[in-house]
Amino acid sequence: MKRLLTMRYLSLSRAPLLLAAAILTFAIGHLPDGARAHSYNLHGIMVGHAWAPPPADGEDGVAVYGPILNTGAEALQLVGASSPIADQTRFRISKDGVESWPASIELRPNKPFGLAAWREHIWLSGLKKTVKEGDQFEVVLDFGSAGKLPVEVVVEKSANH
Repeated sequence: MKRLLTMRYLSLSRAPLLLAAAILTFAIGHLPDGARAHSYNLHGIMVGHAWAPPPADGEDGVAVYGPILNTGAEALQLVGASSPIADQTRFRISKDGVESWPASIELRPNKPFGLAAWREHIWLSGLKKTVKEGDQFEVVLDFGSAGKLPVEVVVEKSANH
């Protein structure tokens, strides 16, 4: 009986990880062929399709969105990002017309995190070139001691293509 309870506990304790992995796998697996190439893995940090909406006319900044999953046992931090197309790359939250600029983004173990318009996301400003729908550009994600991960960002109206 004790062994059966232990097996149930192990199954339940892994449930969040399995669910998160299933969600990310499903999301990546249901992207068009071109987008599937835009998934990345760095020491158990999974990054799905990164995308940016085209900036409005005259706007000198662009947001970057996409899913991230930390499959490790401990929390990690996304401590920075950089891009050759921008003078400055920061994390941004824009809520109720108020912007704030967090220093990092916490990635809890086995909990999917989405860089999104309504929560933390990457903001590139001082664009060195015009960015329009159909373009792609690189952003390097800095996970501190876990390392850096270059990802290709697709400029599109929505992640659904």
